Amino acid sequence: MAILDLSKIKTAKELEERARQDLEGKTLSEIADWVSKSDKTSRVLSKASVGYVVEEGYFGLGKNNSAEPDLATLGVELKTSPLKKGRDGKLRVKEPLSLNIINYIQECKNENLSQSSLYKKNRKILFVWYVHDDGLRSAYVIKYVFLWEMTPAILAELEPDYQAILQMIRKGEAHHIHQHQHQSLTLCPKHGGTFRDPNDKKSKTKQPYSDAPAEIRAFRLKNSYMNLVIHRYLSKFKKDKISEFVTPKNGD
Repeated sequence: MAILDLSKIKTAKELEERARQDLEGKTLSEIADWVSKSDKTSRVLSKASVGYVVEEGYFGLGKNNSAEPDLATLGVELKTSPLKKGRDGKLRVKEPLSLNIINYIQECKNENLSQSSLYKKNRKILFVWYVHDDGLRSAYVIKYVFLWEMTPAILAELEPDYQAILQMIRKGEAHHIHQHQHQSLTLCPKHGGTFRDPNDKKSKTKQPYSDAPAEIRAFRLKNSYMNLVIHRYLSKFKKDKISEFVTPKNGD
């Protein structure tokens, strides 16, 4: 049994408000204890990963490798992601945001980002951001909880990168796609193998327009863009907290 009864949540906004109220400011240990008290059979422990405690313990969600969002009835994907403090003492995103795996053959049939597998799965994302530091994992604090949506303005920002990816696929050069070719939206390896090893099959997949194998990759939003996402949220809803967060390099 999870803390949150998703059957009673009717809208994405209601989900955001409830999760923010329940999670913001709490440590991983506090959430794990809360889960354990509500369900004596729960195996969620404070020493487990943040994602496991939050996603399975609080939301009651297991791993989801489908093309649908984690919370399909609400159309919401859930992402538990880390923040870190820089030398300037300000918070920023610790790592890029990895999203769904790309199917090169299917993806190249799309004309724009709104038709993509990325949009279908991640049109709305509920972010649970926590501060990752050198202390005990159980003491990690949930800092921000908010809903992010790929609005027409967001789609317009990411469209050039998506088109650049499509262009490489249609040229039969999916195996030459590299992150330096994109500003915000890119692809990243999503396998446990070694793509450069010609005998390593678990790192490779088919691509259209070429017999050369392509690397198994997922869509990724770069750190710089995710910093912008959080900064925009704070600017709009938590202006008193914006001084604690780094100012994005690529502006507003």
